[in-house]
Amino acid sequence: MAEKRKYELFEHMADIGLYIYGRGLEELFANAAEALMWVLTDPSKIEAVEERRVGLSEDSTEALLLRRWMAELHYLYSVEGWLTARVEFLSLEGSSLEAVLWGERLDPVRHEVKDEVKGVTWHRLRIEPEDGEGGLRASVVLDV
Repeated sequence: MAEKRKYELFEHMADIGLYIYGRGLEELFANAAEALMWVLTDPSKIEAVEERRVGLSEDSTEALLLRRWMAELHYLYSVEGWLTARVEFLSLEGSSLEAVLWGERLDPVRHEVKDEVKGVTWHRLRIEPEDGEGGLRASVVLDV
């Protein structure tokens, strides 16, 4: 059985475009976290040795995922060197979430930085049904 895709690149002139997939919002949000880590470094080298709690709310689900959620993960990486290995959602309803992030701080010896992301943009931002069976696809563009 083929592994189900979590995310993939789409062509974008100067930035990095990502399609993110999931069966429901929790899987979509978890895959968005992994996709961001994949752009920054090799996610398989991030160890889940520390935890951090995050609580967010926003005006819409799209803004929460594609702007606020990924922007928060990017902020933690940029300011504190935090890399997320996995996510456990305590709640994810409508336009708010509470989550536990498992990961560690950036270790330059083990974590090679691949791309320097400046931020998460509003360009092409959306979440849409993907397959008629409950699947979702999100589009997000990262400014590099």
